[in-house]
Amino acid sequence: MESVPALSPGWMVPERYLLYLDILGFAEMAQSPRRVLDLYQIIDGLNVHRHPDFRALVFSDTLIVYNAVELQGGHDKQVCVMYLAEFAQDLLRRLIGRDYYFRAILTKGGFLHHRFDNLDAFFGQALIDSYRNEKDLTGCGLFLDERLLAENRIFPTRRHCERFHYVFLTPSIQYLSDYGDSGFPFSGEPLDSTDMTLQVYAELTFLADVYRKSMEHPTPNVRAKFQATWSFYQLQFPLVCNVLRESGFDFNSVADADWRAAKSHFDNELESDYYRFHATRPGDH
Repeated sequence: MESVPALSPGWMVPERYLLYLDILGFAEMAQSPRRVLDLYQIIDGLNVHRHPDFRALVFSDTLIVYNAVELQGGHDKQVCVMYLAEFAQDLLRRLIGRDYYFRAILTKGGFLHHRFDNLDAFFGQALIDSYRNEKDLTGCGLFLDERLLAENRIFPTRRHCERFHYVFLTPSIQYLSDYGDSGFPFSGEPLDSTDMTLQVYAELTFLADVYRKSMEHPTPNVRAKFQATWSFYQLQFPLVCNVLRESGFDFNSVADADWRAAKSHFDNELESDYYRFHATRPGDH
């Protein structure tokens, strides 16, 4: 953590690359405290907490991640953008099937975080802009600031508006799209032989959840968020989305993989206690 600088007349808040992530539907979720604690348990286990070059802050329904080391050049910035997007991807993967969703912005700007003796202070224009811009975006998932587009070398994106691009954090759906160019369904052997079926199953489950909520969620503004998200995927991966929708999301319509085993593994993980908060753990009161 940087020390509090001497506030000389020319001093400025340092520029950071910032992942600003907001949990959707948190107010309603807060009616079930155990569900909120389960979510915090998931966030507490994210990979970002073990990376020495990044810091994470959590308050209420918001997660902030930023680079704690100075970036020296273009390569450092590319790596930083990659890691920040991967931190959002890590959370997405852990939330699939659990009915938690988020909307996040990856941006840059002035941001200062300092730990005093009794509190953490954090502020800056990047935080203010992210708070304001996030409320104006429609959809769930990650949105990339236009200014960082050239530094994103890993994740496919699609323009959402003048300032932001939607980021696709689902490489398995990209794989299906590429592999299915010659037609669906294709042989599931490449998936089963590499254990990729499990990851594909999870991402298709995410896509199915998004589509169903885009059609069936009873609250219009919430339904609109999922409709926008489905629209991003429909435009980016039309073949995969059309096949799934027309088949009622029968995963056999895209590949004849061992979906039964993948479902069993996925369901067992959802039913496990791995991500569940236990109020009776040692030290809890």
